[in-house]
Amino acid sequence: MPIISHVKLMVVFPSEPVQRVIETWARSIKAEAPTVYEKIQSRIPTAEKFQERIAQPSSLGFQPFVSEDFKSKSGLSAKRIRTGQVSNLKLPGAYEKYSKRITKAFETVEGEEAKRFREMAEQMKTVYASGVAYRTLPFTGSKIEGKGPGPLAASWLVKEMKVVEQLRAGDQVLQGGPFRICRIEDVPLFKAGLVGRLTQAGAEIVKSNFAEDIIKEENDRTNGDVQRLIDPALGLKPFATGTESHLDYVLDETQQLWLDVQVATV
Repeated sequence: MPIISHVKLMVVFPSEPVQRVIETWARSIKAEAPTVYEKIQSRIPTAEKFQERIAQPSSLGFQPFVSEDFKSKSGLSAKRIRTGQVSNLKLPGAYEKYSKRITKAFETVEGEEAKRFREMAEQMKTVYASGVAYRTLPFTGSKIEGKGPGPLAASWLVKEMKVVEQLRAGDQVLQGGPFRICRIEDVPLFKAGLVGRLTQAGAEIVKSNFAEDIIKEENDRTNGDVQRLIDPALGLKPFATGTESHLDYVLDETQQLWLDVQVATV
């Protein structure tokens, strides 16, 4: 079975103190508040654009990545979670509620523009400092560190050629190049869902202190989710942990964590 694409993406834990990453992020996002608001307003000016750019992509991207056997801590089934996600975003008045929240966050209060938005950014520092930064940033990346393995893998598997230039010094291209494994029409859905899945998987692996059984469990879930969106016309080997086609987190002999991305044909 020929391997047509193979890249290993290094999971890089913050090389500088996490607090510095957090402080830099907070300063940047607070300084950019007016620009953030302008971009939101220009992209989501109407209820129709809200449905087109937030509600529909969110619902479509969310649904395939909730495993059928998943149940929430409160006992909700995967079907009920998916249905609830769609319903909440399509309820009458959903756009109006969204618009009011955005306006409130960015309005001038006590002479300070976007005061609530800046306060929320400040509050988020505490959330990151409690462990989210260590469990999330290595997989998503940041403006400081560059794109992490989650976004890089998603771009690689939809054949966005710019990803080649975004690879970091430690990443290794072992065979071929970026290769699209899903249908063209599924690209937005696939990318959004995959980044979320890989970030969640990475966080669980870190929480487990890199336990082998958790790594395998998360890899199994990721490959199962990916396989559901494969374009059957491409003749690829099914995605499964440790096989010819896989998307696996792997801990090497030096205890370095990698995201190993390999695509093979039948």
